[in-house]
Amino acid sequence: MDMLQGIRAFAQVASAGSFTAAAQQLAIGTPQVSRAIADLETHLNTRLLNRTTRQVALTEAGERYLFHCEAILTRLAEAEAEALGLNSEPSGTLKIGVTASFDRHHLPHLISSYQERYPQVSVSVTLAQQVTEIPLSHYDVLLLCSSNPPEPRMASECLGATSSILCASSDYLARYGVPQTLTDLKQHRCVRLADDLSSNQWMFDGPNGHEAFSAGHTVLQCNLSDMLNDSVQAGLGIGPLPVSVGMPGLRTGSLVRVLPEYRMKARNAYVLYSSARHLDAKIRTWVEFLKEALPQRLANDQAAFSWLVTTFRDDGTMPGNVTQNQAL
Repeated sequence: MDMLQGIRAFAQVASAGSFTAAAQQLAIGTPQVSRAIADLETHLNTRLLNRTTRQVALTEAGERYLFHCEAILTRLAEAEAEALGLNSEPSGTLKIGVTASFDRHHLPHLISSYQERYPQVSVSVTLAQQVTEIPLSHYDVLLLCSSNPPEPRMASECLGATSSILCASSDYLARYGVPQTLTDLKQHRCVRLADDLSSNQWMFDGPNGHEAFSAGHTVLQCNLSDMLNDSVQAGLGIGPLPVSVGMPGLRTGSLVRVLPEYRMKARNAYVLYSSARHLDAKIRTWVEFLKEALPQRLANDQAAFSWLVTTFRDDGTMPGNVTQNQAL
């Protein structure tokens, strides 16, 4: 049997979830894909895939075998690229997955600056869903924020700390009242990020130390921070906005900081990738660029917000005599 063809067919079916789709992506016939995987299962004396008329799913043995197959295919691609001299200069398409938890505000500037340095690289950015369900093989890198370090099986780099601001519009507060304690939030309409594993648990540092609040009456959950911002400004409810997203509204007065004596706990931003060894040039240089550029931008956000905190009135609004330029 052709072991390499079987591995490639198996990995493609696992990624596509379909023999037909895998065959199209491999530019071969569906019967060839079926035969290659059947030969592979016979060789291994184990079933790798459960097949039904509706879907194809990995068995437990298949999940373990896929992990090693992806590593083999990655190393093979790296070896081919090195042999062809393609690793000397970053080129090709960099596929970036971004989760709902990651503040995307800085991405356009980062991508633009990176491409000025490496003009042969184009970039594809896709909103990723639940982190635990994402095969990293779909992306070159994955960006997320989390209170906990990523799984050890993935290579990762911490890119600095980021936090959110609990905000509402003045119209909302006039209509529903101003919460004075975390307990008061139970009576309010909440909006939050979807597909963020920690979005339902808001963590605060306040007068009583570390406290947690579980969003109860959630009227909206979405995985787009700009829509979350627009919804809060439209008076839909109270919600946590990334510092870089919420600060412009606080400066102009379209947003009010809720519970100003509480501060939402910061979380770390991470970049995840499949392997720290023999990375493709575009992945290696992008990770290095993020480590160089993003921590300072996140630190600047925190410093600007800390300055704003000193200017807030007790009701969470900005004094009228502080101009936007002064608050930058």
